[in-house]
Amino acid sequence: MKLKNSPFLQVALDIVSIDHLEKVLKQIPKETKVLLEAGTPLIKKFGISIVDKIREYNPNSYVIADMKTLDVGWLEVIIAAEASANAVAISGLASVETIESSLKEGKQRKMDIILDCMNVDNPKGLIDSLSRNPEIILFHRGIDQENNMDHPWEIIQDIKESYPESLIAVAGGLNLVTSQRALNNGADIIIVGRAITQAEDISAVTENFLQLLQ
Repeated sequence: MKLKNSPFLQVALDIVSIDHLEKVLKQIPKETKVLLEAGTPLIKKFGISIVDKIREYNPNSYVIADMKTLDVGWLEVIIAAEASANAVAISGLASVETIESSLKEGKQRKMDIILDCMNVDNPKGLIDSLSRNPEIILFHRGIDQENNMDHPWEIIQDIKESYPESLIAVAGGLNLVTSQRALNNGADIIIVGRAITQAEDISAVTENFLQLLQ
């Protein structure tokens, strides 16, 4: 596990404009508590090499490649590793074989594996079926689901207690209030996207979220 002394703020860069990306990166405080995520739309638009672009902002940043991998997990871990990402997100909807191959490759390459439990009906059953636990377990409410569902707060706390060696991340339309609730329920990582990347004063808003980690 590369991440120590949680909690952390992960900024989801779900951006499809280089100019906007650079604007955001220039205003995010360069702190060890801030993790930077190359979001799926960003990777699909510009390719995995966008990780290098993010590293121009801060070479020492912990960078996540949100691949939402569904197949050939080992290969996508290699691709992310070669792009200098520190972690890669694998979909919990992938086959157990795909997740297992990701975990194996991640261990060999010292990459953290994030298991994205978006739309996974039984996260605990899935994790129990694996040969080892992922470094990070992500509870993720999709943007398209925000008006129809809440975060699974009670499951978050249960998973945290069941797998204390894994970090718990929460994502999906988080604001200051719901971020605090996530932390209160045991989250180690709050993942914030639009509330930061679309803010008028990105630096000030990011600092507000960082205050919650204290």
